[in-house]
Amino acid sequence: MKQFILAIIVVIAGCTTTSSKDQNQEEKSTPKVQSKGYVLAISEIDNSVSVYMEDSLIFTSGTIHSSPEVDYKIDLTPFVKDGTEELKIELYNGVEPYEPQADPYWEVRYDLIIDGEIVDFVHEFGDDNGIGLVYENTYIIEEWTKINN
Repeated sequence: MKQFILAIIVVIAGCTTTSSKDQNQEEKSTPKVQSKGYVLAISEIDNSVSVYMEDSLIFTSGTIHSSPEVDYKIDLTPFVKDGTEELKIELYNGVEPYEPQADPYWEVRYDLIIDGEIVDFVHEFGDDNGIGLVYENTYIIEEWTKINN
């Protein structure tokens, strides 16, 4: 009986350990964020996101269905000139022309990163049948920088 219990413990321990090969794969799959500058890292979108700097469109995801995990790293550094720029993130639910449609769910998840450190994390979602613009957030880079100091 003792040998049987010992065998079960060994099997369980073997199932829960991670090999160095698995750890290396995890490290490779985790994207590195640049160490200097401003980055918007978007990890989940349903249905489309647009990013503006000073009212100029700098990124659009196009339509993405079913809220998959994505890995968009948008380097904002070239757009930051005097530290008072406005960054706006908009999420749209549904498909253009945004007429009533059966798409009740929307979601967005992103990080704002300065010099490699996350200064804001956002995860917003809803199932309220919202169509068109369902989420909007605006940041002033000057204020964003102060968060990190």
